[in-house]
Amino acid sequence: MPVRYFISTRALAGSEPIGWVIGYFFGDIPQVRMFIVANNLDWWVKLPVHKTHIQLLYSIGIMETYRQKVFGSANTRLLLAGFCVLVVSCGIAAVLQLRRVVEVDTRRKVFHGVMVAMLLPTIPIDPCFFALALMIVLAIFLMLDMFRASQMPPISRPLTNFLAPYVDGRDHRGPVIVSHIFLLIGCAIPLWLSLAAVERTGTGPFKGWDVTSRDLSMVSGVICVGMGDAAASLIGRRFGKTKWHWVGGKSIEGSAAFAIAVMIGLTASWLWLRIGGWVEFNLSELPLAMMKSLAAGAGASLMESTLTAANDNVVVPIGLWLLVKGLDI
Repeated sequence: MPVRYFISTRALAGSEPIGWVIGYFFGDIPQVRMFIVANNLDWWVKLPVHKTHIQLLYSIGIMETYRQKVFGSANTRLLLAGFCVLVVSCGIAAVLQLRRVVEVDTRRKVFHGVMVAMLLPTIPIDPCFFALALMIVLAIFLMLDMFRASQMPPISRPLTNFLAPYVDGRDHRGPVIVSHIFLLIGCAIPLWLSLAAVERTGTGPFKGWDVTSRDLSMVSGVICVGMGDAAASLIGRRFGKTKWHWVGGKSIEGSAAFAIAVMIGLTASWLWLRIGGWVEFNLSELPLAMMKSLAAGAGASLMESTLTAANDNVVVPIGLWLLVKGLDI
């Protein structure tokens, strides 16, 4: 009850959480709106302003026009959630098909690719929604692994059997399987940090649940973990011949692949922010952005190559976030 009260007063403008969630996701569906109004439930379910009545307080691009004026913010969240479910389903199906023909490390990297396909193009569309979604999924992961580690029937054994083909040595250091949890945290922390410094907007019970601008640092964690780390592992294991002088066993070839993959990811996201209309497009700035992206990738790659005891899925994304912010990409 204290947690419920805290969330209601500090995050939801005094709204009841369950009713707020219904309006947050389904408030732009005409049938839902009609049912709520006809049954005088609008005191509980907080409906967003209808898309035809939205008065924008800042200039928007093509993607924001579609999100707020064509589909509506709530409907857009449903579309994004459906897209994420589709990508995850395809990823799980691919991993199950590959489990007999490829090694465990390659199967693990499929999930990195899933995170890139799922989050890289979508986070700029609604950053606050994905910040909330990643927080909820993290809580679910932690609870499920608590059930698994405590051997609680009937969920413990199926979870253990499902995760067994994808664990490595770091997962055996304690009772908790950390790989998927740290993968999620690595993608989410840069987004959470970026939102802490962005001006918030929104109306009524949804005040503070939208932003007026987007920047590249929001997706730096996804690029670092989903592209850089995966490229370093796949290239380093197969073509890595020259090792760094310090202890750790990581190769220069893998580190170069990390830096190039991060540069490609940052450059693609830089272009997406401008094509989507969130940032003014100036093509003459592209070469400088690519140089900065390569520098950020190289810095994060060096950090990744020196981390031998820590989990690089958590630490390196924060380092890349600092580099993207510091270089003002």
